Amino acid sequence: MKIRRMDRSGVTTRAMARAGMTALGLGMTAALALSGCAQSDVGGSEAGTSTTTTSPTPEDSDTPSPSPSDGTGDDAGEGDVPVEAADMEIAAGNSGRGLPPGLEGNTDSTVGVAWAPVEGLLYVVTNGSSSCPTYAEPKATMGGGSKDAKVAAADGVLSVRLTPPSEGICTMDFVPTTTVVEVPAESDTGDEIPVMLGDKGQVQLLPRTAEGSPGPVAWLDS
Repeated sequence: MKIRRMDRSGVTTRAMARAGMTALGLGMTAALALSGCAQSDVGGSEAGTSTTTTSPTPEDSDTPSPSPSDGTGDDAGEGDVPVEAADMEIAAGNSGRGLPPGLEGNTDSTVGVAWAPVEGLLYVVTNGSSSCPTYAEPKATMGGGSKDAKVAAADGVLSVRLTPPSEGICTMDFVPTTTVVEVPAESDTGDEIPVMLGDKGQVQLLPRTAEGSPGPVAWLDS
């Protein structure tokens, strides 16, 4: 009987040992699985797979990117540069730097005038500083002569008014500026006509040499 109890007790002890080992193995397996999950989460966060941080796109940014129209440097202020006289539209009030096609310059005079190729319009050319140019007013009048220049008020003289140059520091160059001026219809007859250029003096304006071409420039004697 004692041997039977001992045998039963031994069997029981071995069964419990096997159960304990099985439980221990299951516990270790579970612990390893949890550890692996934790490492995977940490690794994923570090690699940017679980928590991904994206850079803002241009649409999301509060500061707009500069456009070609916002350029700086040589392109800045390009609209302030005067148009070239060779490219300007021949219309009253327009002005440009330099001389239109068909006109000859004169570095010994400060102002000159010529018929434009369009009927009823003059080219008034002033020489001076390119940064402080002198312009002509867009419309001329008849009989507006200056008494200081010994021109009567109603003697058939075509009068062109000149605007004073802008104040400030001016460059010391000497370049032409051309303004298109409208004249009264009765003055463009194809004949020679006296023209008073502001307070500078009077010149004799010659007619056009051909229709659709500018006339010769009448330069004021310096």
